[in-house]
Amino acid sequence: MSDNWNFYIDELDGNLASFVVDLDVAEEINIKKYNWLFTVKLTVKSPTELGFPEEIEDELLGELEYSLMEKLYDEDIIQVGRLTTNGTREFFYYAKKENLVKIIDKQALAIFDNNKYETEISSIEEEELWSFYYEFLYPNEYHLQQMSNRDLVELLEQENDDLEKLREIQHWIEFQTLKDLKAFEQDIIKEGFKTEDFEQEKNEEGTFSITISREDGVDYDLIDCVTNLIIEISQKYNGEYDGWESPVVLKK
Repeated sequence: MSDNWNFYIDELDGNLASFVVDLDVAEEINIKKYNWLFTVKLTVKSPTELGFPEEIEDELLGELEYSLMEKLYDEDIIQVGRLTTNGTREFFYYAKKENLVKIIDKQALAIFDNNKYETEISSIEEEELWSFYYEFLYPNEYHLQQMSNRDLVELLEQENDDLEKLREIQHWIEFQTLKDLKAFEQDIIKEGFKTEDFEQEKNEEGTFSITISREDGVDYDLIDCVTNLIIEISQKYNGEYDGWESPVVLKK
């Protein structure tokens, strides 16, 4: 269990879904020793129209989750994430032994039953070790960038930035070949971007870098749409998006 937890929003089976994931758990433990995956699932008492718990209930569930996490951690059972969707919340744990499900059941019942939540405890079989974590829970490139976007927008908010105000934003993308970079440049220009600079020779990382820019707002939805577009086009040419930078535009 690491200190680097983050969340992203996606769609699952036609419903909005919130994923919370320990991004660095594999750096904290030897995952080869934790080869049993279990879940604790409960029904939200007061879901919103989006299927998420109301604020008060969300705070309570957070406290209960943390209490269970601590008790299971003492038993060498590691929580790696949770999923909230369609009026349910599900917690995911890896353990070293199959029979540790008894401890999960006992502790979950003690914590959630006392708060009038009925829990469903089950195991998940994986074809490959930790495939569920990496293929289902772990954020993809779009989600990871949205996390980074959120951090940057929060910093701009702290500077009293007028987030919806248009300003020129620079973006960086890395490519393995100059041919791919130039093909990307032709496509991205069609979306209203202009090329600020690109390298004719490989940089220290062994890649070719291009800087592009366009006038956009930077509120959460706007910047996510922008970076999603750049990632989508860059992936066509084996490129890797490397972030953005915006000037501060103060509110008047």
